[in-house]
Amino acid sequence: MSVTDKTRKLIWVKTGNRCAICRQKLTIDETSKDSDSVVGDECHIVSESENGPRFDKSYPEERIDSKENLIVLCKTHHKMIDDQVDTYTTEVLRAIKKNHEKWVETKLSQNEKIKPVRIVRHKNKIPKKLSRVTDGQELFNITSSCLSYYHDFPDNLSTEEAELIGSFLQNVTDWADLSDAIEPINKVRAVKSISDNLDRLQDYGFLVFIAVEEQKIEGGMGPNSTWNALHLSIVQDDDPRIQK
Repeated sequence: MSVTDKTRKLIWVKTGNRCAICRQKLTIDETSKDSDSVVGDECHIVSESENGPRFDKSYPEERIDSKENLIVLCKTHHKMIDDQVDTYTTEVLRAIKKNHEKWVETKLSQNEKIKPVRIVRHKNKIPKKLSRVTDGQELFNITSSCLSYYHDFPDNLSTEEAELIGSFLQNVTDWADLSDAIEPINKVRAVKSISDNLDRLQDYGFLVFIAVEEQKIEGGMGPNSTWNALHLSIVQDDDPRIQK
């Protein structure tokens, strides 16, 4: 037998992604070059091997890989409990497991009382006028400082115009999402690409206007923080709303 996917999910959920002994996180976040790393183990309390730690011939074979016989630990404490079997007996490990799961449940119950995260908008912060942008670098820099976007564009577009505007909006958003991690050469490419988009839009009779709205994030466990949202509007160059 082996540990089933269902059992594996259950024991990891109950452990709260924490070692049952030291309560350190059992995963390490990804980096810009590598993926996430798992530094925890699913450890048997009663070994299935006759020469293994805490082997018990009377323990039912079909329960060896059950969630009751598994405890999730960091690699250091996995090695420790298997080396120090006289200290970490079956009874001790079951007590540690039970206490840890109770601790996780208590922590989660406390978190349920935390206010949900929400975005708050203030009427006086919502821009009433947008400014025209013609420079790719300016648009890239402003967009990169924003975390959400409001897009506005005409609804009477031809198929070709819709493709042109859609590609521009997607290009701007994609580069903005990558702005924190891109190398200088890619920033130059981004600015050039956006500048080309702006020129092509103007060739088709479209102008681009932008403004930044300062919003607030409230709730959660941390303090309130600022959330910048970009208003980007694409209008035809003869639109009567345009002011000199």
